Amino acid sequence: MSIRVTLSANAGVVIETGGIRIWVDALHDVQVPGFSTLRAQRLRQLWTAEAFQSPDAIVYTHCHPDHYSQQLTTEAHLRWPKARLILPQKEFAEQELVSGDAYTAVVEGAVLHFYRLPHESQHYTADVSHYGLTITHGTEAILLPGDCAVASPALLPLIARQHFRLALLNFPWITLRKGREFIEQHIRADHIIVDHLPFAEDDTEHFRAAAVSEAERLHAYSGRFPASGHHPVRRAGLLRGSLLRWTCMK
Repeated sequence: MSIRVTLSANAGVVIETGGIRIWVDALHDVQVPGFSTLRAQRLRQLWTAEAFQSPDAIVYTHCHPDHYSQQLTTEAHLRWPKARLILPQKEFAEQELVSGDAYTAVVEGAVLHFYRLPHESQHYTADVSHYGLTITHGTEAILLPGDCAVASPALLPLIARQHFRLALLNFPWITLRKGREFIEQHIRADHIIVDHLPFAEDDTEHFRAAAVSEAERLHAYSGRFPASGHHPVRRAGLLRGSLLRWTCMK
């Protein structure tokens, strides 16, 4: 079974597996300095791109403005009213509220397990609820820890005794030594996608180059960055102005 991941901006992705299409943190329009968001041109692309049509679920790990827009989510739900809205903040009458220490939703045969996790940086810990999740379909499992604090022990129960086909990790997991060590010691995944990177035109802090450089330090890791042989940072640069797509095949 293949897994297809299509980037919107920052950590926003569409995950397709077994005919199921799940958006995660895909809609936001507030630009944080040093990062990217869905400007008008890219947003027009998104509404018409094949990978973004007819989602089965629109999911958010948390509702910070670089991950979530209420207005864009409302527009998406008007376009695709059958899509389930799943988020950890009460925003819509018809949504499913992620709450408590853990929450489970089943979307067309895919099981989404949400776990409350600490957000990176103490500055962001009190204002919104933050969750990581796994998506399991059949024997395939995908890890999305969201903006979880890098190398947090709170992630261990989520990944214990799990082998993941794919893990999507924010770039500090690669650029920080403690993140690389945590990956090597605890995360068992066939493939890793490094995300929450800015597009080239927004990369004022040179995060992209740092991620490429530091990924080379993961010599002991048996996974690949990514399976296609092209680092996602470089591909994003080559595909600037279009939506980045990555496919993982058996």
